[in-house]
Amino acid sequence: MARSQDTPAIRVRDLVVAFGDHIVLGHLSLDVRKGEILGFVGGSGSGKSVLLRTIIGLLPKQQGSIEVLGVDLDEADDAPLHALERRWGVLFQQGALFSSLTALQNVQFPMRENLGLSERLLRDAALTKLEMVGLDARDGDKLPSELSGGMTKRVALARALALDPTDSASLALRSE
Repeated sequence: MARSQDTPAIRVRDLVVAFGDHIVLGHLSLDVRKGEILGFVGGSGSGKSVLLRTIIGLLPKQQGSIEVLGVDLDEADDAPLHALERRWGVLFQQGALFSSLTALQNVQFPMRENLGLSERLLRDAALTKLEMVGLDARDGDKLPSELSGGMTKRVALARALALDPTDSASLALRSE
């Protein structure tokens, strides 16, 4: 489906997400347009992270529809879904780094899974991403347990940017 300028980058309609009998999101609808920045504000347990996790497919929905960049997530086959997922970067609230991998390896992970780069290019690209967020090569050798809280968030941001989700139609989803 071709996207026009008026088509929302994210379109959510009548979304219902529940845990058992507890409805967290009840018939939520929203549009996020290309270039628009939308923040979700609310108390703990109000559904901010649940919404974002449902949009990216980490949580199931009970009802409703979600389209991202013109792709209906319920109707798309695996190949279009995988291509779409490569276009967004996700920054989890607590970083969600792999504890057994160094900072550099955490940043390399999505590149290794999706891009087929040589080891040299993987290292160079991951170091560039770490530098973009204010870290250096020495920090790349550290395990997550050796990083400060701020450094953990920066490594997680570098990983979210690893696949270059920077074209005009890409998404950056963040929840706090």
